[in-house]
Amino acid sequence: MLTRISFPTLLIAWLAMIALCLLAMCFPGNAQAQSIYKPLPDRNHSLIRDDFPPGEIGAIQLNRKPELRGLWQAVEIRGPKGMRINMADAGQFATDLPEPARIAVMIGSVYRMRITGVPNEPELELFPTLEVIDRTHPPAEREHRFPIPIEIDEDDLADAARGELVMRVVYLEDNQIAEPIDTSGKPQRVLDLQSHQDALRMADQLGRPLAILRIGSRVPNVTEGQDWNSFLYGCPAWTTIKVIPTKQQLIQDGKWPATATSGSISDRR
Repeated sequence: MLTRISFPTLLIAWLAMIALCLLAMCFPGNAQAQSIYKPLPDRNHSLIRDDFPPGEIGAIQLNRKPELRGLWQAVEIRGPKGMRINMADAGQFATDLPEPARIAVMIGSVYRMRITGVPNEPELELFPTLEVIDRTHPPAEREHRFPIPIEIDEDDLADAARGELVMRVVYLEDNQIAEPIDTSGKPQRVLDLQSHQDALRMADQLGRPLAILRIGSRVPNVTEGQDWNSFLYGCPAWTTIKVIPTKQQLIQDGKWPATATSGSISDRR
């Protein structure tokens, strides 16, 4: 399995940091007392691992944070030129979404999608899953302006076509340790991990995990019935979100302050 963690810089989010401190008291001159207090082993086991099946981590998150139940989260899925995305809906795959695909999904649910139009692989079909496990905190009624960016690059698609399972964990950087780098208009920064490294744990150390994308070569052999419904994870609800308007569109809609060429504010009645 190939694991990658992505760390987009989101403009608006509330971050929380929890520190766990351990104080061990050893009394000088007491060898027996000193031997009791030993450092914790470097290798310990996390309660959440990246090899959990889709849906299990989302369920754990909803139990940990009940306030996430029923919440929608905006996401934006981008890929190589020509790639087409279809989301599972009502037992089938919906029509092609515009590129990039901008949708709102329910936190904690698992979404099955179909990817076609893979560069250099015209006949290839891939069926990734998307699981959003936490939310961002944009201003009210501006959620569509700050979706979680999820990028699928050609390496991901090529690895999946060869039979690899590719996992991308998208996380929000901790503003205390984030590098002050402008990533606007550039490919999403990624950190490739080795097979023995846990992507979720690494993302949790660097920030707050938000979404998990899994891309494999598994292809369904049924198109109806309970097995098909299970493959689609019950087709949870999703919806498209409006496109971010350009400055010209805002001016035409009267939502942008008038300029010298378009008339002064005092001339508008």
